[in-house]
Amino acid sequence: MEENVLAQRPVILVVAALIRNSERQVLLTQRARHSHLEMHWEFPGGKVEPGETPEQALIREIKEEVGLTIDDLNPWRFVSYGYTSFHLLMPVFEVGKFSGTPHPCDPKVRDAGWFSLQKMAQMDFPPADRPLLSALGLR
Repeated sequence: MEENVLAQRPVILVVAALIRNSERQVLLTQRARHSHLEMHWEFPGGKVEPGETPEQALIREIKEEVGLTIDDLNPWRFVSYGYTSFHLLMPVFEVGKFSGTPHPCDPKVRDAGWFSLQKMAQMDFPPADRPLLSALGLR
């Protein structure tokens, strides 16, 4: 019976980006208050809209959320994570080239910034992002 209940959760397809600056710091965004997993830090990205490829969605989301233009991206990791009310599928791309200066452009983003791996080890992340931290050598 429990398997049947779990199978009924909607599957949500989102994309995320690993973006590093010249000092190898990682760009992270902080979720706004009063949102799912509020105030947690995460790899920037968002939902894939109907008719979009994951790559198109990521380019759009990064522009909308933090004002960056992505010029090059490559598949990096894939996350499949079951939250209580939905199942998240998240391809993650590593951004090779970008232009612009990141800043919060969307009400869903409370803050954005560059962080060292050492600092990231002390921050709160959504459970679905934790495998990405492991892939970077953290936790």
